Amino acid sequence: MTNRPPFAPPARRPADPEPDLTPLLVRHRAIRADTERLAAMLAQIAAESGAGTRPGGLDRYCAALFTEIISHFDDEDGILWPVIAAAAGPCVDLAPLTDDHQAIGAALGRSCGALTWARARELRDMLDEHIADEEAHILPAMRDYLPALAYRWCEEQSWHRAPLAALRFRTPWLARFAGPGELSTVLAAGGREARLLLATTRYSYARLERRAFGTG
Repeated sequence: MTNRPPFAPPARRPADPEPDLTPLLVRHRAIRADTERLAAMLAQIAAESGAGTRPGGLDRYCAALFTEIISHFDDEDGILWPVIAAAAGPCVDLAPLTDDHQAIGAALGRSCGALTWARARELRDMLDEHIADEEAHILPAMRDYLPALAYRWCEEQSWHRAPLAALRFRTPWLARFAGPGELSTVLAAGGREARLLLATTRYSYARLERRAFGTG
């Protein structure tokens, strides 16, 4: 179901502040980094021992990561895209990105429970190309046309509609890939609850990451 804001967002006026897209950029960074190291891990396993024995936490980490990617697509299709379309009108064409979401979602479905190096590489390449296109063509339009308040509403909806189980992965995962000075902006839409959740999930995420990748 599409969530619509309790306002009709007008196009941003030149004097108005631009939306701070840090949360979206960090989410993109996390997806790219994790699909890259996932492909690298499976390539190493295949090179060293054929089918190989996977680290104990890898499948669990992949399941959480894939759920987060699908959630990100759902947030864009159901929350962010309608708001951008309302503000920017014919100045943006979101149809190719929605088509990408469907194609990548199908690839994720094929990979669940049977993730090979080849499939991980395919996912990495598809996501990298999709995110590059989105950041090159849609983010500039968001900065030009989307009011800061409208984007903040979208981020709040993303946090509030997510189930707790998903947030228990998402919150420390985003913190893991946030750069210096970015974390407070990333967590702002979730408010005090997001900060408390981070404090209670950081250790369990780090432990899962070590089990999956041998890092922390």
